[in-house]
Amino acid sequence: MGNRKRTTADEGRRRARGQALVEFALVFLIFVTILTGVIEFGIGFSVKMQISFASRDAAVVASESGGTPSNADGAILNTIDKDITPPATRNLIDHVDIFWANSDGSVKNGAIQRYTPGGPLYLGWGGWTNTVSSYPGSSRCAFIGGTAAGCLALHTGPDTVGVSIVYKYSWMTPLPSLIGLTGAGFTFTQTNLTTMEPIPAI
Repeated sequence: MGNRKRTTADEGRRRARGQALVEFALVFLIFVTILTGVIEFGIGFSVKMQISFASRDAAVVASESGGTPSNADGAILNTIDKDITPPATRNLIDHVDIFWANSDGSVKNGAIQRYTPGGPLYLGWGGWTNTVSSYPGSSRCAFIGGTAAGCLALHTGPDTVGVSIVYKYSWMTPLPSLIGLTGAGFTFTQTNLTTMEPIPAI
């Protein structure tokens, strides 16, 4: 009789320990998933803020480049390079667009310069390749000393210039495998617009 009671009690304790272990594993997995998600969100948010700042900073440079059109894009791209720091990386920039913008931020009359990282241009920062060229610095309408410069057909006043950065964010943590996500990451696109500033005559 006594042996049977001890056996039943031992089995009950073993079942309780097994149940506790299963519950701990489930809670631990949930905790790790939430923690990983917080870390991934933090990194992603930081990268998004960097891309946003870089686009805004580059747009300011674009607005001030009417007096030096031949060097305009170099200054814009170098500004982006300077602003992209870890956890972001220039290698994950898909492309940068510098374009003549409508008021809604869309491209006007197909006027766009597109650059991708790597290549022969502006080698001080690792290089860029110009893949679309229909809006060079010399065709951007600004006013220098009250006189229109670069204002070709259809340009009735200082251009609104847009700078758009498309960034391919890749997962930095094992979050996708924890929650069953597919794909290598997602895309950030940040665009800022600015009006070409008048340049005083020298």
